[in-house]
Amino acid sequence: MKIQWLYYSGAGNTKFIASIIEKSLIVKNHCVKSIRITENSINLLENDFDILYLGFPIIFRDAPKLVYKVLEILSGNNRPIMVFFTKGLYSGNAFKYIHKKAVENNFVPIGFIDLLMPGTDLLTSAVKEKSFYEKLFTKIYSRNIREKTNKFIEKMDKNIPIKKVFAKWYTIFDNLIVKKIEIKVDNDHKDWIKKFAVDMGKCSQCMKCIKGCPRNNIKFENRILFGMDCDVCLFCISNCPNYAINISHNTVGKIKYSEEKIKSIFKKELEKQNST
Repeated sequence: MKIQWLYYSGAGNTKFIASIIEKSLIVKNHCVKSIRITENSINLLENDFDILYLGFPIIFRDAPKLVYKVLEILSGNNRPIMVFFTKGLYSGNAFKYIHKKAVENNFVPIGFIDLLMPGTDLLTSAVKEKSFYEKLFTKIYSRNIREKTNKFIEKMDKNIPIKKVFAKWYTIFDNLIVKKIEIKVDNDHKDWIKKFAVDMGKCSQCMKCIKGCPRNNIKFENRILFGMDCDVCLFCISNCPNYAINISHNTVGKIKYSEEKIKSIFKKELEKQNST
């Protein structure tokens, strides 16, 4: 079976889970074409697949805009779609929104899984490095990941359409209280985008932030410059080798949740599962 495996990844949670699912699919002798979703890659997408796998992180209770754009570019043609996402404390109604968009574009949702991962926005903005809270919050994640992803893959074989998705129980609380607080405190997080800055004294000009930004939002003109087309995915902050990028003073001295840190957190978990 030809599988188009598209994933959007910021700090690295989704990329990590995507690699686990992809390896399991390859073991089952499926032909997998894996692509990270970026402004550049979505313009090269092809419709030559039997089933679409779509993965993304929850960013402020929704999927990134590029994920919706993918569903507009590709033709569903009544082909199945499998959706997974990584989340911090909670996910809002992201799957409900994605399910609606997929169905509108003639995809047939047949599988869904959400996995709790250490929340990159909370860690990066509020938790100091090497603190008690770092130990606490980096241990908040879904256990038995390999077992859960294998059950997710089994839904592909069952091929049972997911016809309806209900709103989360906390939606009313979220709309009436949480969102209003966010709007009052930081303009619904839009103020974060204006505060990205780089310490050029620490910057080695490796260009990793520019190459890795999914929105092509970072440029180099004698120094690193940030635009306004930002999803706040935190790739640049989390994966800068010199920790030179911050959101004003808010993230200075806080955890930089890099792809390497993710692998180290889950190493024992995966080794334990492999041995059973």
